[in-house]
Amino acid sequence: MGNPIRPFAYRTAVAAVLVTIALALVPTAFGDVWARDNANAVATQGLDTAIRTAIAARAPVSTPVAATTLRLTPSDEGFAWGAAALGLGAGIAAMCAVLVCVTLVRHDGPLRHA
Repeated sequence: MGNPIRPFAYRTAVAAVLVTIALALVPTAFGDVWARDNANAVATQGLDTAIRTAIAARAPVSTPVAATTLRLTPSDEGFAWGAAALGLGAGIAAMCAVLVCVTLVRHDGPLRHA
């Protein structure tokens, strides 16, 4: 019987590489409104004048947005202990998960049954 950990580790590594490649190829301009508008403007510059005029005619008219002023008030709550505890717990859980994964992958022989 073969070692079942090797195919699992191989599949995990292949999946990680594929996900990394997919994330690298996804254009990030679609997540940012300014970058998307800039990419659209650059793309339409190379078009014929009649096509640009038709695109501009179909574009919705933008309405001015009222200017808002942010007013920051000091918070009297102090340090966010709840958020700090949550971050600490998530960090410890992530380290434990990595330790378990490394322990299972680096084991050369069959798993011990206690």
